[in-house]
Amino acid sequence: MSEYTNVERPFLDKLQQLGWEVIDQGTGFTPYDPSISRRESFREYILENEFRATLKRINLTEDGRSWLSYKQINAVVSELTMHPGMDLLKANQAVYELLTRNTTVDQNLLTGEYNPTVRLIDFIHPERNNFIAINQFKIETPGVSKQAIIPDIVLFINGLPIVVVE
Repeated sequence: MSEYTNVERPFLDKLQQLGWEVIDQGTGFTPYDPSISRRESFREYILENEFRATLKRINLTEDGRSWLSYKQINAVVSELTMHPGMDLLKANQAVYELLTRNTTVDQNLLTGEYNPTVRLIDFIHPERNNFIAINQFKIETPGVSKQAIIPDIVLFINGLPIVVVE
């Protein structure tokens, strides 16, 4: 029985029917090109370009203008991905807090509002979010016993890995 044919492919097909973008890397080989999964290297675990673009698209003023600056987006990316001195559990808790309670930046430069909320996922207008499913999502894990892990399918919302299917 082929896991890809009987499990992965039907699951990806169903996600596509529900409106998810699917990046099918096939089966039976180790991915060799990170750009297929929209990354520059296999060490990246978020789809950073997707995340950055979505932050601009979902954080809008009341009249529909994007207000996050490049510098502010960099700060949000760092807050999400940099957790020096934290073990894995604490880092995951910090990311969970960001996802569920959002974050803030110093100022909305268009409106002058101080400490405006930056949404990572738009729960009010879900159609503004970006949904991508990628199978055979290789992640290099230097410094541990395995050089890489390759989950069967990873589900991303706005470039953030939310669900791992194995």
